[in-house]
Amino acid sequence: MKKWLYLLSGVVIGAVVATSSSAFAAQVKSLVGQKVTGEYTVVVNGKTLSDKGAVIDGRTNAPVRALSDALGADLKVEGKIINITTNESSNLPSGNNVGDSNTPKEIQKSALLNQKSLLEAEIDRLKKSKEYNQEQYEKTQESFPKQVFKQAVDEIDKQLSEKNQELEKLNDQLAALEK
Repeated sequence: MKKWLYLLSGVVIGAVVATSSSAFAAQVKSLVGQKVTGEYTVVVNGKTLSDKGAVIDGRTNAPVRALSDALGADLKVEGKIINITTNESSNLPSGNNVGDSNTPKEIQKSALLNQKSLLEAEIDRLKKSKEYNQEQYEKTQESFPKQVFKQAVDEIDKQLSEKNQELEKLNDQLAALEK
């Protein structure tokens, strides 16, 4: 009898881990394991860097250490934060201030469209995950796994709501740029 209980609890725990990981994976944005789809040569002030830039998941990534060294900037990594400081004032926009008046409209629009594309892809992924978890919820007969699937669906609904709000804001920003 105990063997069956252990087996059943192992299956339930396995189902919980397997299904809830997709809901929590949406919260983690990582490039680990992503496919590199392109490569760029990086040139700073006319000098070609030995490190290359890469296109991963539709985004161009540049070698931060090589760039900061080439520009004479100070780079410090503290935990999961990269701090880059220069002695000169920069004309680059700071943070995600796509509405910065120093940034040309074309760059703002391009950045917003890129964000919108990524956000729409994330929303599609969340919808597929919700559909899968909803199907599993409806198929499952036992109460504990059923609760897990229901919690996963609720978490995905919450994330979908947040992503749709972000998408509305991006669309408003794009509309404001068109004026």
